[in-house]
Amino acid sequence: MYCIHPTRTVPALLAVAFSISLVAGAPLPAWADSGKPYEAARQANANDENTKKIWKENDLKLKVREPLFPNQAKWLAKGYKETAEIVARQGGNPKPILDAAAYFERQSELVSRAGPDDKPPVR
Repeated sequence: MYCIHPTRTVPALLAVAFSISLVAGAPLPAWADSGKPYEAARQANANDENTKKIWKENDLKLKVREPLFPNQAKWLAKGYKETAEIVARQGGNPKPILDAAAYFERQSELVSRAGPDDKPPVR
């Protein structure tokens, strides 16, 4: 019923084998060859205090621009507190969950206290 024609199969296999041999023998592009030094430079930059400060400032700016963020953070903190109560009742350690709740409460207060100069105009 089904018949494999060697006249079609052999040229196709030769083309695949030829293309694989070309790709395997090709030199690496310049960006792929220098991956390790780039990664080391990126890690060194991530540990830089100035970079961390800039990330925090940008994060705060984005949170201030979102008008619903303070309410969302408060609700999230409330949910974490409720979850911590459940964990405590079941005998678990609620401290990490309470730490997360405190973080979101601080973020909510921080964004709420941001001055009007920090907030973008409403459109």
